[in-house]
Amino acid sequence: MTDINKLIEEIIPPADYQNRNGFSNENIILSLSEQEKLEVEDRLIKMLANSNDELIGETLVILKSKKALPVLNNKLSKAEKPNLRIIWASYINEIENGNDQMKNIGFEEFKKVSEKYSLIEVFYYASRFNDSRINSEIKKFINDKDYLIAYNARRCLGLSTKEIQGNKIKKHKEKWWQFWK
Repeated sequence: MTDINKLIEEIIPPADYQNRNGFSNENIILSLSEQEKLEVEDRLIKMLANSNDELIGETLVILKSKKALPVLNNKLSKAEKPNLRIIWASYINEIENGNDQMKNIGFEEFKKVSEKYSLIEVFYYASRFNDSRINSEIKKFINDKDYLIAYNARRCLGLSTKEIQGNKIKKHKEKWWQFWK
């Protein structure tokens, strides 16, 4: 039997760049025994009740934790920012294998996101709803003048990014070393 505390530390590392950049716990979760999954699920639900750590929510999605729905719904109801409401609603939607109410929340809240970096993050969560209305909203950004917005809108929809990458390089052909401007 695995020590549950050590397992939780491995599954949910400290919330900093050094520990979370590129981190995925999916392989750890999928390798757990059914008993370990139940113990981890219960512990994560308790942790999420006192935290806004999105990795905990993401992990509960991997576990398909129906027991987490009340806590996730609570997070959703308390979230004030549109990007956070989209994140929590997307988790609920995934656990329930589609939820029209959550899709409506995702759709309405997506239209409220305007800040560049919030928008980039939200593209990926919004696309997970698999809703044609939301995907249509994301498509409005695939040719955005801001390279990062266009690139990420395309990526989250599974579209090629070669066209916009090529345009960016052509634009700065004479000063190719400044293609990011």
